[in-house]
Amino acid sequence: MKRSSKLAVLLSFAFAAAAFSIFSANGVSAGAAGASAPDGKAVYLANCAACHQAAGTGGGPFPPLAGNSDVVGADTSRLIATLLNGRSGPMQVGGQTYGGVMPAWKSQLSHAQIASVLTYIRSAWGNSAPIVTEDQVAAASAPSGLSGAQIFATKCATCHAADGRGTSGKPPLAGNPDVVTSDPKGMVATIVNGRSGPITVNGKTYNGKMPTWSGQLSNADIAAVATYVRSSWGNDAPGVTEQEVAAAGPAVLATVGASIFTQNCARCHQANGQGSRTIPALAGNKTVTAADPSIIITTVEQGRHLMPSWNGQLTPADIAAVLTYVRSAWGNNAAPVSQQQVTSIK
Repeated sequence: MKRSSKLAVLLSFAFAAAAFSIFSANGVSAGAAGASAPDGKAVYLANCAACHQAAGTGGGPFPPLAGNSDVVGADTSRLIATLLNGRSGPMQVGGQTYGGVMPAWKSQLSHAQIASVLTYIRSAWGNSAPIVTEDQVAAASAPSGLSGAQIFATKCATCHAADGRGTSGKPPLAGNPDVVTSDPKGMVATIVNGRSGPITVNGKTYNGKMPTWSGQLSNADIAAVATYVRSSWGNDAPGVTEQEVAAAGPAVLATVGASIFTQNCARCHQANGQGSRTIPALAGNKTVTAADPSIIITTVEQGRHLMPSWNGQLTPADIAAVLTYVRSAWGNNAAPVSQQQVTSIK
């Protein structure tokens, strides 16, 4: 071989080696046909390290990612949802509470970039968890609708915590008998209609307010998130169908009312609605079952004789629910009361 030919061959090998080195440094493997994958570490340092620190230790209101069980969990749906949709409100990591606001990255980073940065944080700083794929991210952000896990992460986790343990003022969903009961009507009713007032879960009483999600979430969304919480964190209950949510009407509202009655009314009127020597019965009470519910609404709102005023203690939706319940319980058979009927009484 001529000297010039040998030189050309050596230069060719040198160029190929240099090219391979450059492509490898940018996350391209041999046989990737020239398609470069985003560098997860580079994406992290450019977009995430300012809050979570380069070493993943977090700081101030921002939680650590190193050693974070939510980061390395087998179920990546909530982690992906957090990056896509953002998150706010308190969360606990390692026994410490953090309240920083996580922005939504779905319009700022591509699916490939989100997959790469999640893969990076799940394997950096001592973390050891499987990769996240671009297909997983794409599926989570599909326009067909958010999954139950994503809806929970964006709408519910602020109050009930990402792991379903609840907070000092909001009840847990993990291990909650009302969540995993065989008949999900009560749970569906709470999501659809909201509720307020005390509720006891596993011996502890909570007094937070649950907003009404009807009109904010579709029936499909409510079914998805209800199914998710009934099957997460050790819960093991059947899913909820869109049809079950669509059926949420007076019967479901009455389920909410039954809970409110038990907490606030049964000690005087008795659980069976029979009252006592000084407290009138609600079962078979013509004022309770009158076609026009104005009198009973006024009584609940303004009080009467030994009956206290519940205006300000119960919301109009709560009053409508409990009256719907007492008008249909213990053999009573009267039409439901709407929230609009309650608010119309001055």
